[in-house]
Amino acid sequence: MRNCCAILAAALLATACTEKLGSGRACPDLCPIEEVFISDTTIQGVVVDSTVFAGPAVGSEGRILLATRTDGAIDLRGVLRFDTLPNTFTVTKNGTTVTDTIQGVLQSQLVVSGADTSTRQIPAGDSNVIAAYDVDTVGVLDTAVSPVAALFVPSRKLGEGRFPSVLAIDTMRIPLNDSIVGARMVGNGRLRIGLRIESGGNTTVRLSSTTGSRQPVLRYRAFSGADTTSKDTLLTWYPNSGSPTDDQVVKAQLADYTLVVKGTPPPPTGVFAVGGVRGRRTYLAFDVPRRLLDSTQIVRATLHLSQVPAPLAEPGDTALLEALLGTAKGVVKDISKRTLFHEPVTFDINGRIVGAMSGLPQVAIKADTTATRSIEVAPILRQWANVDSTDVPHTIILQLPTEGIELTELWFASLEATPALRPTLQITFVPRNAPGIP
Repeated sequence: MRNCCAILAAALLATACTEKLGSGRACPDLCPIEEVFISDTTIQGVVVDSTVFAGPAVGSEGRILLATRTDGAIDLRGVLRFDTLPNTFTVTKNGTTVTDTIQGVLQSQLVVSGADTSTRQIPAGDSNVIAAYDVDTVGVLDTAVSPVAALFVPSRKLGEGRFPSVLAIDTMRIPLNDSIVGARMVGNGRLRIGLRIESGGNTTVRLSSTTGSRQPVLRYRAFSGADTTSKDTLLTWYPNSGSPTDDQVVKAQLADYTLVVKGTPPPPTGVFAVGGVRGRRTYLAFDVPRRLLDSTQIVRATLHLSQVPAPLAEPGDTALLEALLGTAKGVVKDISKRTLFHEPVTFDINGRIVGAMSGLPQVAIKADTTATRSIEVAPILRQWANVDSTDVPHTIILQLPTEGIELTELWFASLEATPALRPTLQITFVPRNAPGIP
């Protein structure tokens, strides 16, 4: 009898909407099975959708992203700060180690390493050029973009490196102007180097930063006066930032960073976006009838989104969409800040989200496709039961684990799109005390 009842309980879960279930000839009359209906309803559900720039903060990306496109739609550069430079060096003379004053340098170069080669996009051939510029300036905000971007001019060029595509994913050495580097060291100055791809084409290169295992480094051979014998000693110096002086965390982050001259374009009216650079998230607020949340057992809940192709997506671009339970309280009025409050997540060694408290899997989605996407969110709706939405609004945060460090983004029709394309929420449920339902 127990097995018989279990079979009927399983059937209850799998039966189509509003089907009536009860005891029958398959089980004895004493089997405690009551008539139960499984219901299915589709509602708009989403009452607010808003795309915001959530980050990451400048310098905290974990990578330096260089990118360019033939149509000029993307322009991402890198900045490395050497705000404190040495003016002395040690050398061995006649068997004795002494400290000498730097009077000049030879063979100065910036050494950078490729990061996460799985996401690179480099044209074939040997014409991949990364140029270095002197972008030191004063009197501007630390995170200013336009004043720094304006310094990428021929008169400030420090050098360039030309790399075959096979090398542009590993270690790259960019020769620099010895006179300028040496003068900054002699004068107790600083050196801020800007990097830009100048080989054209649709090219993307991710470089390891100071937060990685292979951070950028300035290499040089120093000498003192007319004696250049010390040039045989190869010296190294790592990026460091001297400002802002009132925030040590930001100061450390700005040792190197991506300079976003032109990031991924904003979505048009009727579309919300997730991912890209500087990193967009979408905030979805829901109005689900209380009777569904408090008086039923939700068997399944599916968020249906109408995807439209992202305009800059390359063939094969795929993103992992993450739906997270929003936890911001109603007293937080700024939607941008609300997207920062969500269920706890775990990360892999590259800083990418790999799991969340609700247990919802990431959904792999091609970025250049038109399709209807179905995102399972039942665990989130169950969390909303008996939670006052005026205290903690019922929200879902959509984001990509690579926001701000990859150009890939996803576009979906929003509440301002035509009715047939707007987000909907499909809910399958049974009475809360239905037999066979835990």
